Amino acid sequence: MKLSELATRISAKIIGDSSVEIEGVGSIEKAKEGEVTLLAKERYRKFIETTKASAIITSEKLSAGILNKNLLVVEDPYLAFADVIEMFIPHNYLPSGISEKAFVSKEAFVHSGATIMAGAYVEKGAYIGKNTIVYPNVYIGYLSKIGDNCIIYPNVVIRERCVIGNNVIIHPGAVIGSDGFGFILGKDGYRKVSQIGGVLIEENVEIGANCTIDRATVGDTIIKSGTKLDNLIQIGHNVEIGENTIIAGQSGIAGSTRIGSWVQIGGQAGIAGHLTIGDKVRIGGKAGVISDVQPEKEMAGYPAVERWEWLKMYGILKNMLSRRKESAVTREERPHTHKKEFRHNNHRNFHEKRDEQNKKSDGFSNRPFADINKTFNK
Repeated sequence: MKLSELATRISAKIIGDSSVEIEGVGSIEKAKEGEVTLLAKERYRKFIETTKASAIITSEKLSAGILNKNLLVVEDPYLAFADVIEMFIPHNYLPSGISEKAFVSKEAFVHSGATIMAGAYVEKGAYIGKNTIVYPNVYIGYLSKIGDNCIIYPNVVIRERCVIGNNVIIHPGAVIGSDGFGFILGKDGYRKVSQIGGVLIEENVEIGANCTIDRATVGDTIIKSGTKLDNLIQIGHNVEIGENTIIAGQSGIAGSTRIGSWVQIGGQAGIAGHLTIGDKVRIGGKAGVISDVQPEKEMAGYPAVERWEWLKMYGILKNMLSRRKESAVTREERPHTHKKEFRHNNHRNFHEKRDEQNKKSDGFSNRPFADINKTFNK
């Protein structure tokens, strides 16, 4: 497609040759001729002279000073680039219907438009909606329901009595409905508490590879519409996550915590159990949240505090360490006697003084029996 057509589709202003042919997309460092790339941050400006891309999507601000390059200037470069990627998605082969090598219970319902690939296992009472694709080696448990237009990638486990809404994507290795971590300490050890609840995942949710979402003890663990989970995330039993929340990889949320809507949680963050996190809260990477958080707060550090407070504490600590280092350098520059040498000198001085006193005295002058010596001399 020509650059002019691409510009029309993403509502971009063209600077340069509008007749250039565009055949794909690439990163600014590795894009080839015929590809369009993205410049959304100042730090990548250094690649402009060396990139082989035939066009660059960028903002009005970043376009200033760029010469001899074809530019597509837009209001939001990231969003425009995402639209362009959609235009160049490679076509993958997908079989249709139910594979002869899949096991589907006679008492399961599979919509005629669904695809079940080889090795998948669909239990009694399960429901699979229209246009849903179930990849090889997926397990779908008893009475679980999967909505329309879902994609369930290989090796996903969806245990019994879980409900998945429409337009949900679940990436490889995820486990939905594993037992919650419920144990009671007794005289003979830990007694397991039966986890008889389920998992409810609403529409337009995406779940990353190897995530685990535990079933509720009673009731449901709930992931609401529009929420996106990165890879390797643990969601404990009876957790409720609001709409359009996004959670980065290796984060963990302990049981019975309520996360609001439009929340952003950074990678490797940990949130303790039985807490309430308000709407539009932002939690920094590696933060450890151990108490409730009011709406629209920015949290960082461990234990997590408001970001401004954490930055202040970090600044004070950095200052203290810097002063300590300066003080240590100053001490090293001063002439000083080593402690061991100092002790040795003191010891030697003590003996020298004692010897001098012994020379002056008869050896008894400092003893309680000095009078005996006087008698002896007489």
